[in-house]
Amino acid sequence: MTFLAMIIALVLQQAWGGANPVHADDWYRGWYSEVRRWGVPPAIKLALAVLAPALLAYVILDALEPVLFGVLWIAAAVWLLVYSLGRGDFREQMDNYRRQCLGGNFEGAFLAAGAQMGHAAEGEDPASEEEVHCMVQRALLYEGFQRWFAVLFWFMLLGPAGALAYRLLQLCHDELEPELAARCLYYVDWIPARLLAATFVVTGDFVGSRDEFLAALQSASRNTGELLYRVGSAALSALPGREENFGGWAAAQNLAFTGLLKRSAGAWLIVISLYVVFL
Repeated sequence: MTFLAMIIALVLQQAWGGANPVHADDWYRGWYSEVRRWGVPPAIKLALAVLAPALLAYVILDALEPVLFGVLWIAAAVWLLVYSLGRGDFREQMDNYRRQCLGGNFEGAFLAAGAQMGHAAEGEDPASEEEVHCMVQRALLYEGFQRWFAVLFWFMLLGPAGALAYRLLQLCHDELEPELAARCLYYVDWIPARLLAATFVVTGDFVGSRDEFLAALQSASRNTGELLYRVGSAALSALPGREENFGGWAAAQNLAFTGLLKRSAGAWLIVISLYVVFL
């Protein structure tokens, strides 16, 4: 039932795109705003904001599982997984960035990254086009990772409630105990980020990226976006024209990253399908 719910949710997400009607977060903003006013330690605030809704979802799903041969469970799991997937239109974000690169508008790209993906651009102050590109591409790779791969990882491992908890942590981490939430995100991202990086190696240039991936495994404290960018860059074939036309080169690299993410998504869907069929 979990696999069927995942497939239905992914089809619905593709059909709706950025206009996903399930992605209504006002209820959650009201919840963590209420929790913020309570006089409890930071760890308890964050746990209440993230784990309480997830536990409630788990209890409801457990009650629905035997009803109508699991049909209601599947419907609820689909709704929760669609809700847990990333916000906005990621394809449009990538397309917009490529247009800005081709137009040489790296300042606009930096401002757009700060507005759309502030969680991935904190503390950045780029001084050149190369630094802007590195920052924005790291942010885009993390965005691609957190919107689907991490969600599916926790969905398959802990079920719909696990996917929901991950999304709620992403939604509140800028507003509720940001330092503690950032540490929690680092830990919950640690395994899935390295699994995705390993997929980059397999679906990209294996020989060119193998050493970078092994170095990433040895660096336990590396930022998730930086890890994905370094391993992903090594997994891409060398692109010409960096010195002559950096904007065109940056757009080409972004397009290559788009292909790498698509191949990685396809690879993991195959792996999950084989796991379901044979185990």
